Amino acid sequence: MDETDLLEAAHRQLQANRQSGVSPWNGQPYSFVCPSVKTYPFQWFWDSCFHAVVWSHLDPAQAREELRTLLRAQRADGFIPHRIAWQGRIAFPYRFYLHSNSPLRPWRSELIQPAVLAIALEAVHARSGDAAFLTEVLPGVERYYRWLAENRDPDGDNLISIIHPYESGLDHKPAYDVLFRPLSQAGPPGVRMALRGIDVVNRMCRYNLRLIFNLDRFNVEDVLVNCVYAQGLASLSRLLRQQGDDAKAESYARWAERVEQAILTKCREPDGLFYDLYSRRERKAKTKTVTCLFPLILDSIDRQTAERLVKEHLLNEAEFWLPYPLPTVSRDEPAFNPSFRSPAQSGLWRGPTWVCINWFLVRGLRKHGFEDVATHIVAKTKELVLQHGFREFYNPLTGEPHGAEGFAWSTLVVDMLV
Repeated sequence: MDETDLLEAAHRQLQANRQSGVSPWNGQPYSFVCPSVKTYPFQWFWDSCFHAVVWSHLDPAQAREELRTLLRAQRADGFIPHRIAWQGRIAFPYRFYLHSNSPLRPWRSELIQPAVLAIALEAVHARSGDAAFLTEVLPGVERYYRWLAENRDPDGDNLISIIHPYESGLDHKPAYDVLFRPLSQAGPPGVRMALRGIDVVNRMCRYNLRLIFNLDRFNVEDVLVNCVYAQGLASLSRLLRQQGDDAKAESYARWAERVEQAILTKCREPDGLFYDLYSRRERKAKTKTVTCLFPLILDSIDRQTAERLVKEHLLNEAEFWLPYPLPTVSRDEPAFNPSFRSPAQSGLWRGPTWVCINWFLVRGLRKHGFEDVATHIVAKTKELVLQHGFREFYNPLTGEPHGAEGFAWSTLVVDMLV
């Protein structure tokens, strides 16, 4: 299979996963790509953003509709849920009820996911050049980022907080285990029990963020979440500048810079890595996961800091430079598990390689001049997809595929190649 065949395969996968209709919950039309038809049949926030990026190469009209559908689930205050069940159902999985304030129709969650929206919009606009579409959706995108700033930064330090591991998109990332002791000492099964406890507490609080932050049970300034947030603000600035609103564009550019500087100053450790901050005391969760490398995607990281991240850690064969990079957990961490049995037994995001993580870091590596490293990661990612198809994740040592089949965001390899 060559790159042309890969493009065609990506198009077939996105079409196979596309869901469309009119929602019985709010009468709105929807057209989106679900992550996996069998395993994840609903719309997820950052998945849809990734799908829109790939659609922008294949079908710009569908790329626009993917983002429109996401914005149709937006509340008036700007919030957009991490999961939307547009399709009519008699009953939902029990987690849906825990993640919603609605006891009967939990079609929208009260959680967020990494703020990839403006990044995706910039990619779609760059390839479609549809000024009318940009004018249509930009106000909603702005409201979303303002909601994050106004509701998810309780200490006012320019870093937004998540209230549940699912909000990072990295559900069982072992950096969070420190918050779940002693349950987490039992491994992934204990972690899953702890997550259900957070669900129950948040639901009892009716997702009142003031109450949740006062409890300080799970209050994490996640490095990946905030790096993506900063890059989203930078994308928003550039989009506004294209519309001729220089004053607002400059405001968002300064905002992005403040977030970046907060990450670079508050999350850094002497080993050169960047760690999540947890609780009001802002303790560092010192577990080496791939998110410790995410400042590489920032615009304002200095060359010396970037080189240290790449040369001492990313290219370190004892840490992240494995046969099929990049693992989600450093090889020398006790929690590193490159294989997979089930979410209950192995957890998710505790070692395997995910295409979306490679996509982010390849962008950062190219931005800062590490082209050879980026090229190698792209080649190995392409090899995984060509050998095993679009799977949810892969073993970083052997390349063995795991998780859901027909996993749509693994089509991001198309954007990495093009």
